[in-house]
Amino acid sequence: MPDLLDLTPKFRTFFALAEHADPETRWQLWQQHYAFAAVPPTPGGQGIARRLLDEAWEKYSDLPTDLRPEVVRLQRQAREAEQALEALFQTPAPSYRLVTYVGGFEGNAFVAGTSLCMPVEMPADWAGWVLTHELTHLFHHELCGSDGGWQRSVAALIVQEGLATRTTAALHPTSPLRDHLGTVDWLRQCEDVRSGLWGDALSRLDASDDAALLRFLLPHPEFGPERTAYALGWWLVGDWLAQGRTLAELARVPEADLPALVAQRTQ
Repeated sequence: MPDLLDLTPKFRTFFALAEHADPETRWQLWQQHYAFAAVPPTPGGQGIARRLLDEAWEKYSDLPTDLRPEVVRLQRQAREAEQALEALFQTPAPSYRLVTYVGGFEGNAFVAGTSLCMPVEMPADWAGWVLTHELTHLFHHELCGSDGGWQRSVAALIVQEGLATRTTAALHPTSPLRDHLGTVDWLRQCEDVRSGLWGDALSRLDASDDAALLRFLLPHPEFGPERTAYALGWWLVGDWLAQGRTLAELARVPEADLPALVAQRTQ
């Protein structure tokens, strides 16, 4: 079992203090007593956190008073996902910390270093495949020599998300496409600009600055859709699997080799 860091008591402290506060005071109390959200560690991250707080505020009063059962449930689901991934990647699960927290009801979980951060408000049927996706990142980091940090090349971002989405699809074959990748409409929008997205990505494979990474996570400044790294990775890893490569093999490609490997992608 992973180590556990449960942040829900900190959220309860913040919520009790802020329950009757005005929005600006509420934000200040959030920063002082909680300050945890699924946002990128970039200058714009705090602005996103403020928006998530404001949008989720009315929903927080509907949370159960006792969140411990949800924490226990996530621990159980994490272990189930670990076992499936251990069999797929043919290696023991890496050491990691499970961080449970109250998020913004936006359905977002994330990995930071060796921590897997899961919001307790996420429904159980959704959390199962999300844990598979996020744990795939931890297995991948261990096998490819990544430190799991925010800074990595655009190529690494694309392959990481491609491996995670394809692994989730393989282990949750009855889940709809929107669960392990995104909506059909979103993927169609990406398909419409597929050639342009690849051209843009191929020109930046070695880049690892915030602007380059956010270009393929936030709405694309030229082509429009957000999360285009997921679409690019889905296509790329799908091509590799069609060539006879395996998920376990791809997970072991050293991170430093990924820009050159992605540059050789099939057209």
